[in-house]
Amino acid sequence: MLENLFKNMTFYKSFLNTIKKGGHVFSYLIVSKDLLSAQTVAKLFAKTILCTNVCGKCENCQKINAGAHPDVKVFPEKNDKLLVEESKRIVEESFAKPIFADKKIIIIQNFENSTEEAQNKLLKSLEEPNESVVYILTASSTEKILPTILSRCVKVEVPPISEKSILPMMQNIDDEIKQISIVSGEGYISKTLELSKKENLIDIFNLAFDILKCLNSSRQAVLWSKKVLDLKDDFDLFIEIFSLIIEDLLLLKANKNAKNKFGFARNKLEELAEELSIKCLINLAKLAVKVVKEKYFNVNFSLIVDNFIMDILEVKYLCK
Repeated sequence: MLENLFKNMTFYKSFLNTIKKGGHVFSYLIVSKDLLSAQTVAKLFAKTILCTNVCGKCENCQKINAGAHPDVKVFPEKNDKLLVEESKRIVEESFAKPIFADKKIIIIQNFENSTEEAQNKLLKSLEEPNESVVYILTASSTEKILPTILSRCVKVEVPPISEKSILPMMQNIDDEIKQISIVSGEGYISKTLELSKKENLIDIFNLAFDILKCLNSSRQAVLWSKKVLDLKDDFDLFIEIFSLIIEDLLLLKANKNAKNKFGFARNKLEELAEELSIKCLINLAKLAVKVVKEKYFNVNFSLIVDNFIMDILEVKYLCK
């Protein structure tokens, strides 16, 4: 289902057109924040190179689907980080002739995690590739990839998936969980599906909403701080949902008839939007950005949460 979705996207049609015209690119870099999307596109590209119709019936397609094609090698084999020893193996592999197909395809996943030494070891192979070898690298971002590697790859950016396209993949999931997962997943299917399996997802949403709604005095601060501290492993998700709720509230402030993201909570969000001013919501959104930065710089977590709760209280008081 996911593969068929990507087949209809512009980036794939452009790639397919190049292949059909006989264009030969030795190295591709597939960039997506979503691991499953990147892996799916890499496999789809491999199939297309060996079978332009991606028929699903030929031996090339079937062997790739089964993860057993002798000429499609996937690295790293064990870890999520490519080390220099595996880079040496990849270079050796690139000189071996294809066994079954007319091309050998080397897929390197999570390339942004590769060590600098491992990347440098591959550089010559990318500069002077064997004509029978195609490299397909995947990465969530390009920040940690050497410029010399980037310059030798055709970059393919995979866009997020629309809510309409994700919904068929989420059968038999409670509507509330489904909505929170899709909104927080931001169009990334791996993240969306992972969130849909979280048993406390609705609790996290309710906590974020209740703090915005009910935190009104310093006497309550300790209680709310404790509840947030109990979510330490899910704190980033909590802040993300907190920010998304604020976005929904700002949307409803601007247009009461607008379709908000968290439709299942429409009524109570409308009530809260009436209580909080636009200035208050904007300042609360800034607090969420601030607390993410503080956590990133390893400030004491308990102190971060305590200050966050008190800052929310202060903003609500000053913006009355």
